[in-house]
Amino acid sequence: MMRFGQYGFHRAARHIAALILAAAAAAHTTGFLTLESSPGGAEIWYTGPDDPDMKYLGDTPLERREMAVGKYNLWLILSSHDTLFLSDVYIAEGQVTQMNRELPTHYGFLEVETDPDSAEIWLDGVRIGPSPYVNNLVLPGRSKLKVAPREAHFRNSSRSLSIGKGDSVRLDISSAYRDKSFLRENLSLPAWRFQLETGLQFRSQTGLYDSTGEKKKFSSDSLPSQWDYPLRVRLGLPQGFEIHLLVPYKTAHTPESDDEDAAVFPSNLLLGAKYTYRPLNVGMDVSYGVGFKNSGDALPNDFLALTLIAAASKDRFLGEAQAGFEFHFAEKGNNKRDPGDQGFVHAQAGYLVDPLQPYLGMTLRVNLDGDYDGEPDNLGGYVVIPEPGLILDIADLLSLQFGVPFTVAGGNSPSFWGIHLSLSIGLGIL
Repeated sequence: MMRFGQYGFHRAARHIAALILAAAAAAHTTGFLTLESSPGGAEIWYTGPDDPDMKYLGDTPLERREMAVGKYNLWLILSSHDTLFLSDVYIAEGQVTQMNRELPTHYGFLEVETDPDSAEIWLDGVRIGPSPYVNNLVLPGRSKLKVAPREAHFRNSSRSLSIGKGDSVRLDISSAYRDKSFLRENLSLPAWRFQLETGLQFRSQTGLYDSTGEKKKFSSDSLPSQWDYPLRVRLGLPQGFEIHLLVPYKTAHTPESDDEDAAVFPSNLLLGAKYTYRPLNVGMDVSYGVGFKNSGDALPNDFLALTLIAAASKDRFLGEAQAGFEFHFAEKGNNKRDPGDQGFVHAQAGYLVDPLQPYLGMTLRVNLDGDYDGEPDNLGGYVVIPEPGLILDIADLLSLQFGVPFTVAGGNSPSFWGIHLSLSIGLGIL
């Protein structure tokens, strides 16, 4: 009995030792897999050496995953990317197999954010959604992107995109306020934009200071008046430049004379060029002008006009300011008048109630004494011109403006009241 017990004990001990050795041997029949991908988050599927069925292993990055020794086939699957196949990946006994793979794609990535947000995004003429917009399935190639803000007083933005396979394009687009009126802004037009401005103006003189300082008033049946039909063409050039031409046409009526062409207010033919520094919305206008006292005179006076211009906007408020000086040159010959040099300051503020902009403008002109036939001409003085008005802007292409200017005059300057209605049409690249 004792011997049987000893025999059984030794036999059990041998079995236990065999199990320990087998476990130790099994511990050395596995290895480890570390797998990363660019971009990350790809699903890993595999077939093993003894299991042909595809199974899910995990997502990248995979860190030291224990696997049986042998060869494996792996698939990396990620949305909007090509499936990457890795064949015969060998897991060695007790070793770490480390891999890093880039996932190919046939698409590009596009992300668009706008200020203000919720703008409509169009790609090659197809509406693709509101901003902020993300698309990781953009076909490679050249495309035209258009951003249309939800509020009409913001300007649309367009640009060309070039996206290659696997490219990531991120855009942050801020939409500027519409000009609302090219007449109002007076800055240089965008490159290759052509603009035509025409209008109708009526002004009636109500009084005049003579050389003694006494103001002469006109009766209602003897008011000098004038009708103007100005025509201006403008062409925007690259790098913030513009050229423009103003061609005046007018008829005037003076009760003391039957001459319907006599001009109560001189009209000016202007040819000039502007430069605008857009980041600050400031510009410089240099123009050469010829003034007509009446239709029978030829070049009664010519002048050089230098004007500084600035425009700004914040929220719904817009404003502009101008300051300039006109250097008038006396003409030689009989019956020629040099009206004297003139300085002016203009400011205008408006508020957007789309598509309307009510505005208030204020202009100060200072006229220096000139000469007539070589004799002093004491017509110097000042004129302050308030002008309330309204602008209607349609699709950032057509602008209608109605204003009512009137004057507060001093010195020997005339006072008047008037109305004007103008039309502006812009064509070209926005």
